Amino acid sequence: MRREDALREFEAKADAMLTAQEAMFWERLFVRKSQVAARLRESLARLARKAAARKKDCRYIYCSLLRVDLLNSRYITLLQAVGEEYALDPEPVEEQLDLGDFFDELEAVRVELVQSLPRYRGKVNPSDVQNLTAARAMEWFRKIGFLLHFVLRDQENQEEILRLIPAEFPRILRWGEYRDRGETIFFYQEKPDREGRLGALLRQSYSYPYILQNQYLRLGEYEKMNLKERRMEYITFEGCSFRDVSFEAASLWGARFLECRFCGCSFRQANLAMACFENCRFGDADWTEAEFGNTLFLPEPPPGVSEEQKSKILVKEEQYNAAVFLCGAGQEDPGHHPSGGI
Repeated sequence: MRREDALREFEAKADAMLTAQEAMFWERLFVRKSQVAARLRESLARLARKAAARKKDCRYIYCSLLRVDLLNSRYITLLQAVGEEYALDPEPVEEQLDLGDFFDELEAVRVELVQSLPRYRGKVNPSDVQNLTAARAMEWFRKIGFLLHFVLRDQENQEEILRLIPAEFPRILRWGEYRDRGETIFFYQEKPDREGRLGALLRQSYSYPYILQNQYLRLGEYEKMNLKERRMEYITFEGCSFRDVSFEAASLWGARFLECRFCGCSFRQANLAMACFENCRFGDADWTEAEFGNTLFLPEPPPGVSEEQKSKILVKEEQYNAAVFLCGAGQEDPGHHPSGGI
C-alpha cells in the first residue's frame, strides 16, 4: 500500500472516530458550562493578582491553546495579560486554565489511533496522528469559546476581567491560538457612546468588516444611520435609542439589545438568529423578510412580525439556552454561525 492510500484510509477512520466523540464532547461541555465559567474566573483572579504584584499596565487578555502543549497531550489554556504592544508584548503576565478533562474523549481517540499504526506498516506515523488530533483539539477549543460568548454576556458582572484592565480602556478578552489568531469573546466599555463611537466604527467597517463584532455600546442616541449589510455579530446595545436607523440585511447573529427604543427602524432581511431583545420598545419597525432563528424577545415579540417569523421566536430564557447547545453542536441553519471573524 502506498503512503497516499494508507494515509487516506487512516484519515477517514480517524475522522469517523473523532466525529463520533464530538457530540459527546459538546454535550458534556454544555452540561458543565458553569464549571468552565468558574475555572475561568479563578484563573483570571490569579492573573489579576500577578498583574497587580508586577504593576503590569494591562490592555488585553488572551486565552490560547498552544500546539506545543498538545504534543505532550496537555490541554492547558494559557492566559496572558498584555500591554499596549499586544502581540509584541515581550513580558506578559501568565496564568493557566486546565481544561484537560473536557478533552478526555479526544485523548482516548488519539491513544487508539496510535495503537492502530502497526497495521499500516510504517506508511502512517505518530506525526500524522498528532496533526489530526491537534487540528480537532483547536476546533473543540473554539467551541468552548463559542459557549463563553454567551456565558460572559453580562459584561458588567465580570469582575475578574474588569479588575485587570483600567476603566478608561475597553475590556477585551480574546480566545484562540496564541495572540495573533483568535476572536474576541468579551468586549465591554463603560463610557456612554456620547462621542459617536458607533459612527466611527461604521466608517472603519468598510475596510475592517469585523470591527463591529462584539462591541458594547451604552446610552447612545442614533438617528438616520445606515447600518445596512454590516457584520455586527454579538454586538450589545444597552439603553440606546434608534430613530430611522436601517439594519437592513445586517448580520446580527447573537446580538443583544437591552432596554433600547426603536422608532421608524428597518430590520428588513436582517439576520437575527440567536439575537436577544430585552425590554425594548418598538415604534413602526419594518421586519419584512427578517430572518428569525432561536431569537428571543422578552417579555413578548414586537408588533409587525409575521406568523411564520413568530414560529421561530423563543419566549423563555431556558429555550434560548437550549438553542445555544444546538448551534454550538453545528446544527444551526446554514450561514448563521458567526465563527471565522478575527
